[in-house]
Amino acid sequence: MKGGIKVLSLVGIILFLYILTRISLGDLAATFSHTNLILILVAFSVNVIAILLKSLKWKIIVNTVRPEFGLRESITAFFVGFSFSTITPAKIGDFIKVLYIKDEGCGFGTAFSTVVIDRLIDIVLLFTVALGAVAGFSALYHIEILSFGMALLMLAGVAAGVVIVLNKNLLAAVLRPFFNTLVPDRLKCTFGQYYHDFFAGLFTYSKDRRRFFGSIATGIVSWLPPVAYGWILALALGINIGFLFFFLVIPVISLLDLLPISISGIGTRDVALIFLFGLQGIPAEQAIAFSLLYLFMSYWLIALMGVGVYLRYPVKIPEDWS
Repeated sequence: MKGGIKVLSLVGIILFLYILTRISLGDLAATFSHTNLILILVAFSVNVIAILLKSLKWKIIVNTVRPEFGLRESITAFFVGFSFSTITPAKIGDFIKVLYIKDEGCGFGTAFSTVVIDRLIDIVLLFTVALGAVAGFSALYHIEILSFGMALLMLAGVAAGVVIVLNKNLLAAVLRPFFNTLVPDRLKCTFGQYYHDFFAGLFTYSKDRRRFFGSIATGIVSWLPPVAYGWILALALGINIGFLFFFLVIPVISLLDLLPISISGIGTRDVALIFLFGLQGIPAEQAIAFSLLYLFMSYWLIALMGVGVYLRYPVKIPEDWS
């Protein structure tokens, strides 16, 4: 399984290397040479706002089971989780955040439920916004990025996934083969308790209406800074595309970043941006320059900051997991 994921991730890298052979590296370098550093700083500031909103969303969720959990703690966990998510398949490293909220009053299963809820909100909002963006491209440019049938299939897949995760019996049926095969006998009882605590956490969250709707509302608002952020990054490279265009672009490339055929969207995002920016008459070299800058600012820089945060606030894997 792991080997298959690693092989798939090479597809994006190979695709990216192929793209480099088809564009002018001189024009690519020239685009970077005219980068506006002040706008880069402005974009970074906007991205900080996005991070704060995402951290706030998770804090609201955590507060349903740990009312004393603060925003500063949530930001710390966000950076560490983001750093680990950049080097793990399907961003599963993000679940290290569980260890930053687990304590005597909030067990592992309950803490795990908060990260799952946070991820479910993100995924549902991402697919909703991305499909809206795809529809926008179809209406404005008369192109079919995604067929109607494929869109319905994706929506059905997301809906089915959410139903399974939130249904105790269905999820147990799905997980049982993995539980019986992968979990050592000495840990089966412990993990069984984690499972019950997980659904207790889901139940507690669903009953807290104020925080339930507050977290969703924060998740919706958190989509605004990334759009502004992408637009400012483009301006920093001399790419003058209308702000509203990025309401269509950012959701699409964010969705592509989830594909298991690339690492941090390398390759897939580049192809998409060449096509989408091409609709505005932007050369491939500028599209790739934007993609590389987006990769560095949105992934590597934040992940590097996360490493620093982890070194300052490390967590240990519980001994009973080993």
